[in-house]
Amino acid sequence: MDNDQVQALVQAAVPPQAVPPPPPPVVPFAVTPAGAGNAAWDFTSSTGLKIFIASTAPFSHPYDGKEAFLKDFLRKIYQRAESYGWSTILIVADASGEQRNITTQHGCLKLTDVQTHAITYLRLTGREHQASACLRKLILGSITPKLADRLTTRSKGYTVDASAAVAPGVNPNAPVMKEDGTCMLFELIRLVSVETRATVTIVTANLNNLEQLMEKAKSNVEDFDIAVRDLIHQLDSKSVAVPPMLHNLFAGYVNCSDTVFVRYIARKQEAYEDGTIGITYDELMKMALEKYKILIDKDLWLKKTDDEHEINALRSELTSLKAFPAAKKPSISEGGDTAAKKAQRQAKCADKFAWKLVEPKQGEPKEKTVNNKEYMYCPYHDTTKWVLKINDKGVDHRTGCTKMKEAMAASAQVKDDAGATALANAMEDVGTATVDMNP
Repeated sequence: MDNDQVQALVQAAVPPQAVPPPPPPVVPFAVTPAGAGNAAWDFTSSTGLKIFIASTAPFSHPYDGKEAFLKDFLRKIYQRAESYGWSTILIVADASGEQRNITTQHGCLKLTDVQTHAITYLRLTGREHQASACLRKLILGSITPKLADRLTTRSKGYTVDASAAVAPGVNPNAPVMKEDGTCMLFELIRLVSVETRATVTIVTANLNNLEQLMEKAKSNVEDFDIAVRDLIHQLDSKSVAVPPMLHNLFAGYVNCSDTVFVRYIARKQEAYEDGTIGITYDELMKMALEKYKILIDKDLWLKKTDDEHEINALRSELTSLKAFPAAKKPSISEGGDTAAKKAQRQAKCADKFAWKLVEPKQGEPKEKTVNNKEYMYCPYHDTTKWVLKINDKGVDHRTGCTKMKEAMAASAQVKDDAGATALANAMEDVGTATVDMNP
């Protein structure tokens, strides 16, 4: 057997090696199905047609141009752009070169910034050029006809020259004017904002006068919350720092008409000023809104307390007595004690004890003696500010005040032990100085 035959036998004994399969194709990464790659879509294909139809489908509720709903409209625009891979056209460089999101930072941009941005992709045949057309169709399909007519009057702002750039000294070709979706969106924002333009000065002034904002909201804490956050958003869109808010928020909340809510906020403010708690304006707004909803759910919002009803009744009676017209004093022969004479005596009596309704000012004594009777100021009695220090049954008011006990029980019910302790300690702060008011 020669050498060739031996070699043939060896090769026949070794099994042939299997050819390895080809590697799987590389799949481009994408967060959303339409966001894979940067190549232009083929709108003539079934997939491309589906992307076009879905990405330009109008929103369910057409936008009517009210600034209060502009933020929501822009949020929907950006979500749609992210879902279909053309959010890059919404990121625009400002005059300094910093990238800005037109849906949230439009206040930092000028129309020329957006137009310059649009020209960069309208001169190309890529996906961003297609995205511009999709955005334009989405906007026009998602606004009311009336707003669309008004937007059309500003078409000059969103129509740009997309002709190719030429070298210096070369005669340019005829301009190729194209409508751009990003510029159209920016013009829509300007159209909506120009009618109720809130400058930084005005917005800041409104944030510094939240008492008035609460009055406009008619003590509706939820509406107040929305209005405040909208003002903050307007500053954010212009990259302007929000002014210190806590003091203004406390002032706004205590201007609410609900007594229970105001007391709740007052306790939070006292704890914050004492350093017991640390809190941001956002946390305070969340707590206030939560408290408001709890009171609404319990049907306790704007419910007057018994003390408030009693105060109103007493004030009404006192006003009526003081306003009673002076009548001629009848003689004994004319009937003696008439109704007019009785009313005059009641008015005189009311004036005599009117001092009980006036709480002491800061620094004034909180105990006094009147007609040989010792009185003390009690912060828990909204109707009568001054009460007997020791009542007819010999009970010391500082330990036996029913109003104080009711307040403590109410505080315990809402699990606000810190507030209840502060209320209980209020009686211990009563001064010991006395004033002799004996005639």
